[in-house]
Amino acid sequence: MEFRNTYIQYNNTHNTKSYARIMSSSAQQKNIAEGRHPVDPKDPHIQEIAAWAVAEYDKEHGKHLVYVKTLKAEEERNIGSTRYFIDLEASDDCKINKYSAKVLEIENQAHTKKLEEFKQKENAPILVAN
Repeated sequence: MEFRNTYIQYNNTHNTKSYARIMSSSAQQKNIAEGRHPVDPKDPHIQEIAAWAVAEYDKEHGKHLVYVKTLKAEEERNIGSTRYFIDLEASDDCKINKYSAKVLEIENQAHTKKLEEFKQKENAPILVAN
């Protein structure tokens, strides 16, 4: 209600169109900058980013991990980019380990991704029967 009253008062003396654009931009920035929040780990985009993080780690470190599944995911939206915090499982030969990855996705034409962090979590490996 406060927004509506302000709008009416402002409308009497200023350009309504400019005011609406300013409010829209301000509201958009507020929504974008709300911080980290959970996302569905089964979302295909999240799984794609998790699998990409494993492949990128393999490429950078000469490893042969294979993405298994996403356990938990959070995202942090900023203007022009999204940072993903992902807990996942990946297999290495005959064992599955838990890893955490931090991926920055820059929202340009190519949706550029950058692996900022990838590390094994402190846990005992899960043995996989061959």
